[in-house]
Amino acid sequence: MTSIFDSDEFNQNLFCPRLDNSAVPNRADDIFIKVENNCNVHARCYKNSEAKFTILFFHGNGEIVSDYNGLAEHFIRFGCEFIVCDFRGYGRSEGVPTLKSTLIDASTIYCYLIDNKIFKKKVCVMGRSLGSASAIELCARFPEITCCIIESGYADPIPLVERRGLNVTSITAAENALFSNSEKIRLVKCPILIMHGEMDSLISPEEAKLNYKNASSVHKKLAMLEGVGHNDIMMARDNSYFSCLSSFFSQVFR
Repeated sequence: MTSIFDSDEFNQNLFCPRLDNSAVPNRADDIFIKVENNCNVHARCYKNSEAKFTILFFHGNGEIVSDYNGLAEHFIRFGCEFIVCDFRGYGRSEGVPTLKSTLIDASTIYCYLIDNKIFKKKVCVMGRSLGSASAIELCARFPEITCCIIESGYADPIPLVERRGLNVTSITAAENALFSNSEKIRLVKCPILIMHGEMDSLISPEEAKLNYKNASSVHKKLAMLEGVGHNDIMMARDNSYFSCLSSFFSQVFR
């Protein structure tokens, strides 16, 4: 029997790809990484000649790389180079996205960037919303990663299915091990910051709390940002989104 996570019904309901042919901004390099025969995925590196570390960023479901063209400078101010990755079928990437392929591709992307010496010496992996699955996958698999940030991430794969209007009452142990962020995060040992809008109606703040509880990291922080939800989290008052990131980086990279 085909897993619901492998079904076209689930994946076509889950992903919202859109294409992009906008201009590449100055001080940015486009990278195309072969993840499968006849399938390349796109990443963009926003350069910083003085960077001390790299942020590898997996965006949310309704986003593409170029959505971060104007935001990249805010991340670069932390002293990093900022690399944003698309899923298959998004932006300039080829192929058709599935939840499983995002996890497999994350490792392929990470290893390509390592092998081609694109990363700085220290690497922070960050995932927003659906991109949280890619980030947790990498941080569970590669213990050399310096730190992890999860923004508005999900915990349990069953609500992930139910939010697509599909019914599932249980999943197998193998499905849970592969797709449950709250189980896989037990394998994450590096410093971790979990950020979530306290008014998030798409992914419950309780999922952030479960991920925080299960994370094995000695250095872990849960930041519930007041007055914001899923898609306006950067607009938290008193610049608390970026202040929270700054505080975390100052502790990890001091």
